[in-house]
Amino acid sequence: MNRPKLSSLAGWLTAALIAIPSAQAQEQTTVVRWGPIELPAATAEGPGEAHNEIAGVSGLRAALLGLFASVADYPVTKPCEDCYITSIKPNLVLEDGTTGNFDNGLMLHHVVNMNFSRPDITCRPNIFSGQQIKRLGGLTGGNERFFASGNERTYSTITDGHGYYVGDGDDWGLVYHVMNMAPEARDVYFEYEFTWVDADAESRDRVRPMWIDIDQCGDSEVEVPPGYSDITWAWQADRSHEITDIGGHVHNYGISIAWRNETTGENACTSVAGYGPNSPYAPVGPGLGTDAAHPSGFNTVTSDPLGLGSFQGNISDMTTCHGGNDGPDVDRGDQMMTHTQIHRPDATDHDMGIMVGYLDEDFCLTNFWCF
Repeated sequence: MNRPKLSSLAGWLTAALIAIPSAQAQEQTTVVRWGPIELPAATAEGPGEAHNEIAGVSGLRAALLGLFASVADYPVTKPCEDCYITSIKPNLVLEDGTTGNFDNGLMLHHVVNMNFSRPDITCRPNIFSGQQIKRLGGLTGGNERFFASGNERTYSTITDGHGYYVGDGDDWGLVYHVMNMAPEARDVYFEYEFTWVDADAESRDRVRPMWIDIDQCGDSEVEVPPGYSDITWAWQADRSHEITDIGGHVHNYGISIAWRNETTGENACTSVAGYGPNSPYAPVGPGLGTDAAHPSGFNTVTSDPLGLGSFQGNISDMTTCHGGNDGPDVDRGDQMMTHTQIHRPDATDHDMGIMVGYLDEDFCLTNFWCF
């Protein structure tokens, strides 16, 4: 497990920043709170939801997006500027800092962190798409999706010597789905802990985030039948690169999600789901077990920093992969493919299979002119 529980910090203002000294002088830790997210009360028809709500936009962009989706009116403040982010730890909390989870009637279905100032390399802008994330990208120039979390809240760490660069003028936003199962309306907040280094004080290799999705450029949700499924999505690499760090996200009954180089046969990473003992939401059958991209089983976890009981049997963990400075190499033109294994008792129309990886590119003249 690599997702510590964030401390409760009651009484914060929206988007408050607190700098905390760390053991290494050049690295700092900043906790950022975004919100409030106003959740209506649950009813007999279902939970109260903020469904694909967008935050961090204003002016004409907010007016345009408001035609298609709910737009929040709070800013998405960056933890630092002219800096390299080295880790990201997400959480969902109530105003008093209490973690929101199934045990108190809350669920972080998903949240996607976007940098409006940079393009996304695997999903270029297209204003004609019918899905919210794609619309947002199309109207703002193809947003770079640099982090995402589901309710399991796996955090991201970036290999030493590398970092995700944040510029002075970078403009951040969020797209999220949060659910309230309680009979009263509640306000919740995203609370993220970032570690980072000042770019002037320490030089690092910049990594570029890469978004991998079984419903790429859509709303990230697909229909899945009962029984076993291996859902794939392919990407022909448009740049040579090394994968430094990567992790995945699936829903209940998911076994694993893998990123495999079909050209070379090398498996870059398999992110395996974890559930508490005797979970009613664990996969109802095995995976294929034929290769590294298709493990036969999920992980049974016996503890969690957020309190395993707070998940009430729902998926609580995803493993991550860190290639370090010798991660899997991908050549321009290689055929990459994601394999998402799910073994369900019934059909659904909203399963997810997502990975976010960080790339150390060999050489790019522009965002899309690479070798």
